[in-house]
Amino acid sequence: MTKIIVLFDKIYNISSEEKKREIFIRYLKYLNEHIKGFSKTSININKLRNFDQRFEISINGPDEDFLFNLLQKEIGTIIEFKDVKEGQIYKGSMVDVGKVGFGIFVDCAILNPKVDVLINLHSLRTQLCNGKEKSLRQIVEAYDLIDHFPVYVRITRIDEVNNKLQGELDQKSLKLFKKILKENIECVFLSGDTKGQFKKALAKKGHLRDIISIKRFGFLENLVLLKKDSDAPGIIAHIGRELKNCKLSALRPERIKKLLD
Repeated sequence: MTKIIVLFDKIYNISSEEKKREIFIRYLKYLNEHIKGFSKTSININKLRNFDQRFEISINGPDEDFLFNLLQKEIGTIIEFKDVKEGQIYKGSMVDVGKVGFGIFVDCAILNPKVDVLINLHSLRTQLCNGKEKSLRQIVEAYDLIDHFPVYVRITRIDEVNNKLQGELDQKSLKLFKKILKENIECVFLSGDTKGQFKKALAKKGHLRDIISIKRFGFLENLVLLKKDSDAPGIIAHIGRELKNCKLSALRPERIKKLLD
């Protein structure tokens, strides 16, 4: 029996039919990286759903149940609103960053109805600036937060009547910011292309020597941890032309520390 699954990854930055075909090929390769060793079970992309830009895939073969659970764990899937639990932690990505002053919304792939999780300003102040009375704009600028920035969110409140969700950043996300501050290192976040393309751009411009690691958060979201004394804005300026239509941001400890002072 074929298993059908809609994966968490949101597919965007598609400028043409050629780019769309390229993304399909790359995504299938990306999926196959997760299922090495299961040659008797096949994975196919059925479609890219127009209303949420997520891939529906089918899994067919003797290991389909195992691979279904594996992809659910490693990549994530859509979640029904009725199945969301208070206290549960969900993978998400920021949306419409800076468009409202009372918080940041996070897309956790929650549907029926589609609901984004609100991390309100009070929670952001508590978790990102030691409770100081900073504006959302100051927080966003200090951390250089942009759309699609990946976070893990713990649900703190479910309003079933009005179909609303509130949450806070989970320790998985706070750990990254603490690492940047503790080790005094900078990071570059890329939204809009794959890890492979990101790595090629870094190599072409001679910046592989500047990195500690590249962490893939999603198919089109990657974070580079830089070696000490490497300059994130300088690297962004240097590789930007190699990553057309992508968005890059710089996480800099000195800028975050000013927010905390």
